[in-house]
Amino acid sequence: MEKSINKYDAPEKLYCFENEYCTPALTKDDKAKIKALTDDYCSELWDKYVSKNKRHLMLINHPEELKIKNEIKKEYNWQNDWNESNIDAFNKNVKNLIDWDEDDSVLFFWNKFSGIETTWRLICKYWISFLYEDEANIVINPKSKKVIILSTNGNLSLADRL
Repeated sequence: MEKSINKYDAPEKLYCFENEYCTPALTKDDKAKIKALTDDYCSELWDKYVSKNKRHLMLINHPEELKIKNEIKKEYNWQNDWNESNIDAFNKNVKNLIDWDEDDSVLFFWNKFSGIETTWRLICKYWISFLYEDEANIVINPKSKKVIILSTNGNLSLADRL
């Protein structure tokens, strides 16, 4: 018999979405749509979509350790907009790079044991808060082969999932 794991943790697990930290401040409805993943479920999804061997994108040294290929670095650098709290920058510079629907359910990973599930619309709206830890984050839409990698120094890449 397969073990059932809890998928979601208490939203309080993610302090970055408390109103004093969140830019812009979260509405009650939007906050309910940001689901913190439990460590076990996050790890299971990471193994499926990112890497079975490494717990963080920055630890991956060899292409065969990653379930993502064909990474293409984009011209847009998000770091200045993040530093200046330019809320609209993600919608203007990133949203149109990928053909995801606003209501698509997406996964945002900080690492193997830390991630959330929400909608693409909310990633675009609250992107500044999602990037509180800017050491190679990844956004995955399970319905799409394309992924977004938001790396250190403001680097943005699109890549393909295997």
